[in-house]
Amino acid sequence: MNALHASFATIGLFALTFLSPGPNLLVVVQSSLSNGRAAGIAAGIGIATGDGIYAGLGLFGMSALITEGGTLFHAIKFLGGFYLIWFGVRLFLAKTPVALSSEGVSTPGTLRGYFMRGLVTDLANPQTVIFFASIFAVTLTPNTATWVKAVSWIGIVATSVLWRSLLSVALSHDPVRRAYERAQVPMERLVGATLGAFGARLIVEGISERGGR
Repeated sequence: MNALHASFATIGLFALTFLSPGPNLLVVVQSSLSNGRAAGIAAGIGIATGDGIYAGLGLFGMSALITEGGTLFHAIKFLGGFYLIWFGVRLFLAKTPVALSSEGVSTPGTLRGYFMRGLVTDLANPQTVIFFASIFAVTLTPNTATWVKAVSWIGIVATSVLWRSLLSVALSHDPVRRAYERAQVPMERLVGATLGAFGARLIVEGISERGGR
């Protein structure tokens, strides 16, 4: 596999993960619908930043710092799990629908908050670094040039930002937002319960893996 094909294959395998729903998707969807396009894009950029961190660790052989670190790996799982449960409970208990406009109510302060929400949600699952390491084991070799790794990393981050930005734009259209406004409370409860379930699974996995050592 030549250099460019290796980069395209790496980015393509990463892009396939967009077809699988998970907490990252839910956070972008909820942020976009509840607070507008800018909030969704900010959350998406936060997620892409997390992807960049974990992809960088996997690309340059540093994933062992997390995956073989034992205590660090489990600490991230536990903290990430508790964060998703806390965020999920907040959404589930919210009872007052927010009146939505086409532009939302995003401010620089809240945008930073949505960015951090996306970043923490992505970093909450340290198994992401294992996923990236697995992709790179298939498409790249220890002898792959540094510039090819850099192009792959840039492509992963750019693809992550682009996909989540397009999703936020699609969800910002008035008909979609009006439909969401009519069902906002049950939808946010569903998202909250799902995020809480993801968080609980991380904690259970962490306990199980730690007990098996």
